[in-house]
Amino acid sequence: MNVSTWKLFDRVAADYDQVAPFFAEFGRAIVDVLDPPAGCRLLDLGSGRGALTAPALARGCAVTAVDAAPAMVERLAADHPAAAAHVMDAQALDLPSDAFDLVVSSFVIHVLDDPRAGVAEAYRVAAPGGRFAFTGGSARTAEFERDARPAAAAPPLARRMDALFEEFAVHLPPNGSMGRVVDAADLLQEAGFVDLRVDHATIAVEFADNAMLWRWAMSHGYRAFIEDLPDEHRQEFHRRWMELPATDRVLQRTAGVWSGRKPG
Repeated sequence: MNVSTWKLFDRVAADYDQVAPFFAEFGRAIVDVLDPPAGCRLLDLGSGRGALTAPALARGCAVTAVDAAPAMVERLAADHPAAAAHVMDAQALDLPSDAFDLVVSSFVIHVLDDPRAGVAEAYRVAAPGGRFAFTGGSARTAEFERDARPAAAAPPLARRMDALFEEFAVHLPPNGSMGRVVDAADLLQEAGFVDLRVDHATIAVEFADNAMLWRWAMSHGYRAFIEDLPDEHRQEFHRRWMELPATDRVLQRTAGVWSGRKPG
């Protein structure tokens, strides 16, 4: 993860998932989908403040949590002292090989400078027979396409937000914002994972008003998109955001949970 990316997450650490529990809800949903048993050696890769760590600990997992942003790790360690928390780059882990039964990464792989390096590291540290699962990928590979399609169209608030981001993306400078589209199956297969699958995690978070929705957008990775817009377009983006219809204040999202098994 490059310096500008982890520094942004360092800046937002105090507010991250505090305006609305968006990532905490996803963390619970993802852990429910993966269903790790008590005693599972679990690596939370790009842990943030512990959205995955908390429900994994509640299930009795032995959790190691790593993140490149020191302020995130500091807060995670304070809130979840049972986890082994470390400041670490997901693309170059200072962890032993074959050490974890389950490696999980929530909305991180696609923001790495080199997603392949991150998935390769996940493969290295996974125990033979262990699994790696991540969110934030897409399905451009035929065997995943059918299973990856959402069951229904996105709800109104999600559609309007997505349309606004798409409209303003043309104003970003080269290499603006953060993240890229990554092919989940391609990354997993190239690293050596087998028995690929995709599950789905769905959450719904309610916002009191558009002001709360804006504070939330500025408390995580969306902030990179907003800050990278030229001044006049950023002001217009804010105006349009604050004018989103108030008829539906529930943000519902479904994420694919892509996973593969390390042979052995």
